[in-house]
Amino acid sequence: MAEKMAIVGDMPLVTGFKLAGVSSIFPVEKGEEFEKKLTELMDSGEYGIIVVDESFLSGLDWRLKKKISNLAHPVIIGVPGISGEAEVEEGESINVLIKRALGFDISKK
Repeated sequence: MAEKMAIVGDMPLVTGFKLAGVSSIFPVEKGEEFEKKLTELMDSGEYGIIVVDESFLSGLDWRLKKKISNLAHPVIIGVPGISGEAEVEEGESINVLIKRALGFDISKK
């Protein structure tokens, strides 16, 4: 069974992915609503990739941050919000996250 991709974030983010054809979109507000939806999607086992507004990640509860950092599946990917500026934090690159989830580096030939 193929796993799905979910998009969680503000309206501009989820609308952009909806226009690109992604059907599992979840518009939420930053804070508690985001944490609740992210936890629900992570625990569902239905999604292989969860794309989130990276500015939402910075305000997460430390326990949820720790859970995300220890996860191999699903892969949580933060993307820049509407401003386009990436907020570099303790995050890992997409290649590192995918390697952890799949067990091999897809960028190597």
